[in-house]
Amino acid sequence: MILILILAFCLRLAGFNWDSGFHFHPDERMLIMVAERITFWTQLNPDFFNYGSLPIYLLRGTSQLLDLIFNSTLANYDGMLFVGRSLSTIADLIVVFLIYHISFHISHKKTIALWSSFFYAIAFFPIQNSHFFIVDTFLNLFSTLLMYLLLMYRDQPSYKKVCMIGIVFAAALTSKISAVIFLPVIGLTFILPFEKHENIFQKIFHLFQRKPTKIRPYILYSLFNILLFSLCTLIFGFLFMPYAFIEYIRFLSDISQQVKMNSDAYIFPYTLQYVGTLPYWYYIKNIFLWGLGPVISTLAIIGIIVCIRKYLPYFPSLPRRGIEGVASFTIFLLFYLIYFIIIGKSAVKFMRYMLPLYPFFAIMAGYGVYVILNFVQNRTIHVIPSELVRSEVEGVEGSTFISRFRITSEMTMIIVLPTLLWTFMFLNIYSTQNTRIQATEWINQFIPYGSTLATEHWDDRVPIYDPGNYQYEELTLYDIPDDDQKWKIINQKIDRSDYIVIASNRLYTPLQRLDNCEKTFPRCYPKTSEYYQKLLNNKLNFIKVAEFTSYPRFCLLPDMCYMIRDDSSDESFTVYDHPQIMIFKKI
Repeated sequence: MILILILAFCLRLAGFNWDSGFHFHPDERMLIMVAERITFWTQLNPDFFNYGSLPIYLLRGTSQLLDLIFNSTLANYDGMLFVGRSLSTIADLIVVFLIYHISFHISHKKTIALWSSFFYAIAFFPIQNSHFFIVDTFLNLFSTLLMYLLLMYRDQPSYKKVCMIGIVFAAALTSKISAVIFLPVIGLTFILPFEKHENIFQKIFHLFQRKPTKIRPYILYSLFNILLFSLCTLIFGFLFMPYAFIEYIRFLSDISQQVKMNSDAYIFPYTLQYVGTLPYWYYIKNIFLWGLGPVISTLAIIGIIVCIRKYLPYFPSLPRRGIEGVASFTIFLLFYLIYFIIIGKSAVKFMRYMLPLYPFFAIMAGYGVYVILNFVQNRTIHVIPSELVRSEVEGVEGSTFISRFRITSEMTMIIVLPTLLWTFMFLNIYSTQNTRIQATEWINQFIPYGSTLATEHWDDRVPIYDPGNYQYEELTLYDIPDDDQKWKIINQKIDRSDYIVIASNRLYTPLQRLDNCEKTFPRCYPKTSEYYQKLLNNKLNFIKVAEFTSYPRFCLLPDMCYMIRDDSSDESFTVYDHPQIMIFKKI
């Protein structure tokens, strides 16, 4: 476990300063700007409720504390970038540790628990998100800790654990309001009966009444626990996010806007990429191909099938068998299944919304690899001729041990090597300079000063720094209606431009799909789609003179590389840390 944690730390440390301090991630940038407005203990109002306040307070409080202890200057816009990413890394390392304990509690096998932690430690999407200071990293931490506490409560209920569950749930809620989805499973955990509940409450009940009661003691005990949980959640919810209570009208307004965004992909320009995407399948595809990779994803599918086959036969016989045999796994499964059902049907499908499910998939992958290794071991022992085995070691027991060890080692290498290779291919994104910085340096070197650059709105402008060497025309391509009047203005801007700079696929990918006004009402972009098709195929009076990419790759030699083109992934997977940038010159 220590080696796995060291590996996880090293992977998350690679490319820590991936954007050279330029704040390329928009959510990270916004959260740091909000944190700048806060000062402990004189100004605590974030004046921002799109996300929870707890991560912002943690960032600002940690930065101020470090400044106080080490006489540093971290409590500012640039310094908090590194403090925030450090907090994200620490949070994700704790998740690696918690996955071990959750997996062990469910499976009672250390091997499965270690495999589960290992798979999460090397899965690229958690690694990538540890490089950003975003609230989803903290939601993932608190939801995983909540899952662990619920299992501990089922193992040995106590009022202390009820209070801890309430505190952690408050932390999850004040990180991101979507944590409210976990509330039904928390209630179910308190309501599900088992002997330990009855024994605890029976002692309390008999202090007040000698006569037997028809009311099941666990019901009253469960109701008391729900009340205690609610009280702890309310108190610590106020402590972690006080201005959600003080300015509740503003809080409800911001939250309702986020809910509307997740139910309608047309509301904001940057969510148009999700128009027409299939609920659930879009998330599953991105998790399988990019978030976990094909190897871990396949093992997770095997693990899910095995677990369902293992526990499903218990359900018809629950009245006879009792509930304890499947209660832990039921809570574990429902905890993540309900989250996937609710979030998976949303209209807006940023990959990070599914980050809290990655611990579940890692644990299922641990089950999957355990089943595969056992199957191969048992099959190998039965097919190896005894004469060949005895030639290696005298005695049947010795030969069986050697054969099991050998096949286990071989299968482990077959599983581990491709998985690590996949991860290191994606980590190579951070071994090269960020594409926005590459493009900026190229522009300053090869484009004459005084040139006019056409850039796209709703995207980070490239060049990222300019002391006044260039003139700019902003192309408002998201504007509607997409009619002749709009394009009269845009064409005038293009005519005045010497170069067109496309800083990512944020606009051209979704807008080319929205070309049919009958299918894509209320927003459609037939003329914009036609413009992109002509531009990208060199059919305008512009020609592509430079392109900057940073695809996942594996190189045996400098000129012998295998590359994975991840352009088909969710936009948020590439646009922050390795966008494709194209520069076109007027001819």
